[in-house]
Amino acid sequence: MDGSAFWVAALLAVGLGSIFLWADWSSRPSRALALCLIVIGLRLSLVPTEHRLGSHGFWIYQIGSRTLETVSILAGIEWARRVAADAGAKLKRTVGVLFRVSQGITLLYGLLVIGYVVLAPETASTDATGLIRMHGWGWALIPVLAIAILLSTIALIIVRFTRRDPAESLRLRALMVATPFLLTGLVVSREWVPLLISFGLLIFLSGSVHYLIIQGQRGASMRQFISPEIARLLSMQGMEQAMRRERREISIVICDLRGFTAYAREHDSDGVVGLLERYYRVVGQVSLQHRGTVKDHAGDGVLILVGAPLPDRRHAVHAVRLALELRTHVGAFLHEAGVELGIGIGVATGDTTIGALRGAGRLEYAAVGTAVNLAARLCQRAADGEVLADQRTCDALADDVRVAISPQAPEVMKGFAEAVPVYALVNA
Repeated sequence: MDGSAFWVAALLAVGLGSIFLWADWSSRPSRALALCLIVIGLRLSLVPTEHRLGSHGFWIYQIGSRTLETVSILAGIEWARRVAADAGAKLKRTVGVLFRVSQGITLLYGLLVIGYVVLAPETASTDATGLIRMHGWGWALIPVLAIAILLSTIALIIVRFTRRDPAESLRLRALMVATPFLLTGLVVSREWVPLLISFGLLIFLSGSVHYLIIQGQRGASMRQFISPEIARLLSMQGMEQAMRRERREISIVICDLRGFTAYAREHDSDGVVGLLERYYRVVGQVSLQHRGTVKDHAGDGVLILVGAPLPDRRHAVHAVRLALELRTHVGAFLHEAGVELGIGIGVATGDTTIGALRGAGRLEYAAVGTAVNLAARLCQRAADGEVLADQRTCDALADDVRVAISPQAPEVMKGFAEAVPVYALVNA
């Protein structure tokens, strides 16, 4: 028959495997899946070249094709096993044993098939006429592979109905539907093999694409848990840039509510959470307007970075404007909410180490430096409606006539050896 159909199916399998490998090289399950697909493609590519392999072509084709068939099945089972392990399903040990036994039986099947070729090469290499090409002792080997597939199927069913992640369930379901088409290629007439294999690959591809769509939607949803600036940095420059730590001069704004502890003690927790949510919304909106990145929410306290993660040459000016706007907008919000609370704000500028820190199984964008501590101390000292800043921040405001700077008495603060100059800021 014309070998072009086999070349097309081989190209499809190798292409899919290469895509999975390139897109997710660090994932062990993806590497196993890529190996399975690439080996399927290599197996298919042997068919058109069977008569071009020279004097030893018979043995190269027969032994090579049987070996590749076995390796592809082993790799497919390994992919399913690793997905099940990552899924954290119940009965995890039972599932793992089923997959391992299935792999052992598959290996036995491969050895038996190769032995059949060696002992009876003419019978093993001759196809029967009709739709099914198996004949002779070949039929006796099918139950061995069937047992392996049955055990893997039982393991997949256990995972399918005990895991909670619908995205992974889609891929497992697609594998279960595609497997009969992929395996049928071992026994049917050759002219049907490219069609069946391609159909099985497309079924699995549809499940994988659906899986990736769900993961992308999850990623978009997770953006709500990080600041827009960090999300923008990830979109523009990737994870590597976001994780890179560097030392840079930035400004820190920290604000918290005055009287909040007593308020929280005297009011219903649902009402307190609702108030905090609206307060955070106001702080976030003001921060966005002045290039600030909300780094942390800690109860009624909010830490805002200006100049990180995206650089800003005028970070100190923007930080002061942000702080003054916060005082106005949060004060108006608290008045409208009818609560007797106030707000105090501290602003400090200095060299700070910024970047991702890894710990507790997750990444966190962090800012570490004296300026962070100083902004926190200034915030603690600030009275209701007061914005206090350090010397370095005020030095950057020398040409800004819209801000009035009022020197205060230097204060001794925890963590600082000498008294710290303090300045109160108001709109001029």
